Amino acid sequence: MKECFIQLNDRAVPYEEATIHVGSAAMKYGASVFEGIRGYWDADRHRMHLFSLSEHVDRLLDSMKIMGMEHSWNKKRVIGNIRNIILVNQLQEDCYVRVAASVEADGSLEARGPVLLSVAAFPQQRKPHSDRGIHISVSSWQRISDQMMPPRIKCIANYQNGRLAMLQAKSDGYDNTLLLNQHGKIAEAPTAAFFIVKNGRLITPSVTSGILESITRRHILSWAKEMGLTAEERELDRTECYLADEAFLCGTGAEILPVISVDRYKLGGGSIGPVTALLMNKYFNTAYAKEEGLEPNLEDIVTYPKEEIENAALPI
Repeated sequence: MKECFIQLNDRAVPYEEATIHVGSAAMKYGASVFEGIRGYWDADRHRMHLFSLSEHVDRLLDSMKIMGMEHSWNKKRVIGNIRNIILVNQLQEDCYVRVAASVEADGSLEARGPVLLSVAAFPQQRKPHSDRGIHISVSSWQRISDQMMPPRIKCIANYQNGRLAMLQAKSDGYDNTLLLNQHGKIAEAPTAAFFIVKNGRLITPSVTSGILESITRRHILSWAKEMGLTAEERELDRTECYLADEAFLCGTGAEILPVISVDRYKLGGGSIGPVTALLMNKYFNTAYAKEEGLEPNLEDIVTYPKEEIENAALPI
């Protein structure tokens, strides 16, 4: 097994050395924000496509701002760290990149810095059952709200809300779950946004429904418009989900993950629906740049010539 490296503050270090102190504000109080980014390997052109890299880094910096972190990180520097660790680890397959900004000071609850930037990148394939659909529930746990723990911040502490819901769902025999917001309306899954399809119309909870402002969700809304599909962002009732023709989760980790039942109510024919299949095809064609006119932005591409692969894993 080849050695794996993690990027820490502009430097690649061996996996075992990528640590943060147990007394840090990140460990004690959850003062850490992160982004997950999918990388799609293009073997023909020998390069990695980092899906929506620029948007993810923008959201990371927004999370750092709302969390009151004092730092010197900018977009160009963060992107440089992400690109470097992919080269250092010689990744030549689909991957997942996790970039985090953590307050590493051994300080009080209100500590603002210093901020440690870490980047890990490792191989990752499709989610289980993405080819046939999953069964989900509606959780008894309530989604956090903007006046409590703002969901638009991608903070590690926020994910305990979804973790409790997932523990319950798994215990009850479901693959995933949905959380209701403080108004009793559908918010999202623990790590993904949610759409239903009814009479050919896409419906998804609005960004003020207690959701993370999902980048994948934003792309789907844009693609729907291009394809001539009607899409609504609005409040969504629990029982609307039971009567949906189709449904799916979406996000960096989930990609587009079909849902075939909610609370054991079968959706449509109990298999992946035509609108979901159409959007899945669009997603992967875009991610792998398979269609004409779908070339990724240059900053979203990591390329290295084949003859340089063996020299790539040199930590900086």
